[in-house]
Amino acid sequence: MAIPTMTGGKCVAKPMQHEVFVNPTERFRAAFPFIAELQADVAEGRDRMVAPMARTTAVPPTPARLSPIVQHGGQAFYLVLPLIGLLPRNRLTKPVGTIRAYRDDIVRAIDWLFTGV
Repeated sequence: MAIPTMTGGKCVAKPMQHEVFVNPTERFRAAFPFIAELQADVAEGRDRMVAPMARTTAVPPTPARLSPIVQHGGQAFYLVLPLIGLLPRNRLTKPVGTIRAYRDDIVRAIDWLFTGV
């Protein structure tokens, strides 16, 4: 769950690593209904690193090494790490879940993507 923080005298929710959000980019929502925050909670900045989530039933099988399967809302999704991108923090408003339980799979996939290990 997002942690409230003080910003300019206002209390705002700070997205946390591995929280799931409805994809704020409407034109991509059919293919990627959700996005997951990947950036560590301690990393500051106005942008957050995210990856889209695609239903496993809606796309061809994807190598688990690059796109680990995660569960959200009783459905299986690929976390499509090759499509990692940045979104302004203020577009991540209301978390609808978390994929924190898949942290090890996510870290292994990121390590493989960036270092080949």
